[in-house]
Amino acid sequence: MDLRRRITFKFSEETEEGPILLDDQEQEEVIETLRKENAKSNKQSISMMKIVLLLSTILHIIYFINPTDDPLLILLPRANLVDSTSVRNFLVQAGVGLDGNIQLGNYTLSPTLAYALAFVAPAVCLFLKRSWLTVAWWSITVCVTYAVQLVLEAAAQGDEHIRSLEAMKYAAPGA
Repeated sequence: MDLRRRITFKFSEETEEGPILLDDQEQEEVIETLRKENAKSNKQSISMMKIVLLLSTILHIIYFINPTDDPLLILLPRANLVDSTSVRNFLVQAGVGLDGNIQLGNYTLSPTLAYALAFVAPAVCLFLKRSWLTVAWWSITVCVTYAVQLVLEAAAQGDEHIRSLEAMKYAAPGA
């Protein structure tokens, strides 16, 4: 029995660097490889996001327990702290609540509401004419909320790209 070499059909104007036709199995292998890489990337991004959230929560709890030692600004000159204990407690609880909502995977808050709640603390500090260091401290939750939104959008976009790639599969008999 003679075996013949399989040669794919080419148009005369196509060069060797032209489009490559993949058969069904090769297409599935490429898509599966991309799916695995996307899942790995999403897992790494979400792990890093959880670490950032954990650090943010720890900083808020440290500040709640000992408000005179500002954990973020320890190397810089002391900032004026919010005088009212009830306001400070509310702001810390709001920050920890936002971080907890994200860490638990609930994502029950819409991005608009999450940003609105995150901007309350810096706005109160600005209203009370606190130093820029205090405003920066209370802006941590805003930055974390933005970072989480970016990670979640990137993961969703990667998944959408994989789905659109699967939809573009073609039948190439003899390829």
